[in-house]
Formats: sequence, C-alpha cells, structure tokens
Amino acid sequence: ACCVRLRTLDLSGNWLGDAGMAAVVNALPRSAPLATLGLRQTGSGVLAAKALASALSEGMAVLTALWLGGNKLGPEGGKAIAEALKSGTSVLTFLNLFGNDLGDAEKQLLRDAVKGRKGFELLYGDGAVVCVRG
Repeated sequence: ACCVRLRTLDLSGNWLGDAGMAAVVNALPRSAPLATLGLRQTGSGVLAAKALASALSEGMAVLTALWLGGNKLGPEGGKAIAEALKSGTSVLTFLNLFGNDLGDAEKQLLRDAVKGRKGFELLYGDGAVVCVRG
C-alpha cells in the first residue's frame, strides 16, 4: 500500500497554488499515518483551504501538525478551516496560519474552534505572531 510509512510531508516553498495543494491533499490516503504536513508559502488560497478543511473533516485521522503560514487563505479560507476544526473529527494539535490575511471574525472562529482542546497551539497574525493555546 502506498504511503503506509509516511509520517511527515513538507512541501513548503514549492509553488503549488490552489490546484496543486488540493491535488496533494486529495492524493493523500486518509489511512496513512501522516502526522505533520508542511504547506507554508505554496501560493495557495481559498480553494486549497477548502480542500484541507474537507480532508480534516473527513478523517485525516492522525494529522497533528499543519503548517500553512505565508499563503493567501484569507477570511473565507480561515472560516473553512475553523469549521473543520469545530466538527471535532480532527486530532490536530498545532496549526500555523501566520500571514494568511485572516480577518478578526475568522480569528475568533478559529479561537472558538480550539477552545478547550488541551494542548492545542494556534498561530496566526499578520504583523506579530499570536499564539492561542487551547
């Protein structure tokens, strides 16, 4: 079976765009023991965020760390990720969204989604890093 030993995948710095990131996320088997996914500075936006949100909701069961800093997810992408986290199916404990132009409302949705999740670290901000612990 493909990817049965894949624990970490870091494609940071590779210009994937929305279509590329969505293809990567959709190609990952949901049963793979992938714990860390690095997708910083990949030129990805809202469509990629929605693909990731869908994967988180549908059972990227063991993914614990997701690095998305330096992309262009924007408010709509932030909202999609927050809704996925709120669904409760994800075991994610670390999320880096630094530099994604999130609005105040989306930041609050993200904080609410991880509230009470012991040990969760959420990083976001556009001028200064904000770290919220669950």
